[in-house]
Amino acid sequence: MKDFISHWTKWPSTRSFLVWVPLAFALNLWATQWLNESYASSQFPVPYYVAQLSFDAAKLKAWYGQLLALGSLDLYVRTQHIDFAFIASTLVLHFLVFAWIGRSFGAHSRIRRGWVVFALVSAIAPIADACENLVSYFMLADPTGFPDHLALAYSTFASIKFFFFFVAYMAALGGVCVVIWSLLARRRMRATPAGNSPLPRSFVQPLMSPRE
Repeated sequence: MKDFISHWTKWPSTRSFLVWVPLAFALNLWATQWLNESYASSQFPVPYYVAQLSFDAAKLKAWYGQLLALGSLDLYVRTQHIDFAFIASTLVLHFLVFAWIGRSFGAHSRIRRGWVVFALVSAIAPIADACENLVSYFMLADPTGFPDHLALAYSTFASIKFFFFFVAYMAALGGVCVVIWSLLARRRMRATPAGNSPLPRSFVQPLMSPRE
C-alpha cells in the first residue's frame, strides 16, 4: 500500500492533471445528465434520494408498483445500469481531484501523501453506490414482494454513499481553498527575505520543496 501511495504522489505529472481533471469532470457531467434524464423518463413517483433513504420496504414496494402500472419499470431498471457509468466517472473524478490537490505541496511531504490517502477514502462513496445498485437488482427482480430486509440494506448503502459524498465535496472545496492559499503563500515566500516569513516552518517547508 505504501508503494501504491508513493506511486500516486509522483504519477502522472502535475501538468497532466490540467488535462485529466477537466476531462474527468466533463465525463462526470455527461454521465450525470444521462442518469437524470433516464430517471425522469422512468416516472419514478418521488425524488431518488427520498426512495433511497426511506428505509421502508412498504413504500418502496408501493413506488415500484406504480412503475409496474405505468409500464415504466424497465426504464427504471435501465437507469440502474446507467448509474454505473456515473459511479465510474465519479470514482475517477474524485481520485484525480484529490491527487491533484496534493500536488500543490512538496513531492516528499506528508501532506501530499495525505491527499492521496484521502483520494482512496473518497472511493467509499461510489463503492457504496454500486452496492446500493446491486441490492436494488434483487428488489426489482420481485418489485412488490421482495424481502423487507433488502430495503434496510438498500437504504444503509445509500446513507453511506451520501455521507461520503458530502465529506468528499467539503474536502474538495477546502482543498481548492488550500491550493489557492498555498500558491499565494509560495509567492510571498519567494518575495520575503529568508527567516522573515510569518508562516510556521512546518507549513513553509512542504510549500517550498520541489513539487514534481
